[in-house]
Amino acid sequence: MKTFKLALTTSVALTAAMPALAMQHAGTSGYALAEDGKTLVTMADIANPGEVMTYDLDMPLRAIAYRPVTGQLLGYADGMIYEVNPLTGDLTDLGAMFMDDAMIGEGAVAFDFNNQIDAVRAVGADGANLVYFPDGFGDGDERANSVRRFTDTFYAEGDMSEGADPLIFANAYTNAIDGMTASSTAQYAIDARANALVTLANNAGELASVGYLTIDGEAVDVVDWGGFDIVSPEEGMDHAFAILQMDGDSTAGLYSVDLSTGELMMLSDLGMGGFTGFAASKGM
Repeated sequence: MKTFKLALTTSVALTAAMPALAMQHAGTSGYALAEDGKTLVTMADIANPGEVMTYDLDMPLRAIAYRPVTGQLLGYADGMIYEVNPLTGDLTDLGAMFMDDAMIGEGAVAFDFNNQIDAVRAVGADGANLVYFPDGFGDGDERANSVRRFTDTFYAEGDMSEGADPLIFANAYTNAIDGMTASSTAQYAIDARANALVTLANNAGELASVGYLTIDGEAVDVVDWGGFDIVSPEEGMDHAFAILQMDGDSTAGLYSVDLSTGELMMLSDLGMGGFTGFAASKGM
């Protein structure tokens, strides 16, 4: 275990002009992967992300996700699903069975729980669209503790990115309420090739653009590093956050994300780059 401070700069606009937004993310814990997935970074409060704890992981992870129903942090590695202890970095192999076609090629992996069914979706930059159904899923459901592949991601007919190959590197579900499932959810994702916020129709794989990623109305160009998550104090109240790195920048930033437009607001410059996963929750 190591303790260090990220060399960050907090957004003046956040503290001076957006006190309501500051209240939204105060008390929200953050978890990130760094150093090619070899290091877990934990932020006790993303409102003050400069002082963090880091843990060396026994196995590099390609992505992490917070499970709202149980409060567990899960990690994805090729052929394995792990429970991650956020206080020690210890990994526990959950013994998931991967179907023969349930694999993701090289590149980023988006990973987040659908809190309506309490199962986690893994989407690859290569278009792969997988779901891990946790142990105990359903009532005797044969999919329990298995990873299965569904329709690869593609853009819907008539979409502004129709015909383009998506480069999804982060996803997040609405209504991520701690301690309970939700009556409904919607899945959002970020495409680094289109530089857009999109929706993803779960097993159907269909993508629909919400809008280009912008800051102060100006389009931005992101690389496929970072992550994305949504914290929901109650159903219908969704606070979206992302760690994003702009093309040409050496450091990443922590941003709020407007799910209706794709507008971003920087909360902090994290002072380092190369993040490969992000998850958030209310409290640790």
